[in-house]
Amino acid sequence: MAFKMKKVNQVLGLHESSNHLNRVIKEVSMPDPRIYGYIDENKTIFINKDLSRKDKSLTIRHENGHKRQMEEGRLKFDSLKYEWKGKPHGKTFVYPTKSIDTRSRSLPWEAEVERNIKRKR
Repeated sequence: MAFKMKKVNQVLGLHESSNHLNRVIKEVSMPDPRIYGYIDENKTIFINKDLSRKDKSLTIRHENGHKRQMEEGRLKFDSLKYEWKGKPHGKTFVYPTKSIDTRSRSLPWEAEVERNIKRKR
């Protein structure tokens, strides 16, 4: 009897481009189908497993933009607040999580990522 073994990424629920170390991308069910993805404070990217291949790719590019902001020390967040520096040595602005819509594309870190994605197209 023959059977086909699943790849490690499939068993772990990881995106095919995830490398298990510094590029962890998990494909998960989202509570709302309008949520494409997000990144957590540990730089793990979560994407909606029901997206098309193209939308998954765009979502990963978007979240990688936030990962870059975090690695540069310009974006930090936890459940209570977001801290944002527009420039590496600029002033830090603190946004309490309860006072913002974290999905808003008008937030400065979201707007920056969107501009960079549009430039690369």
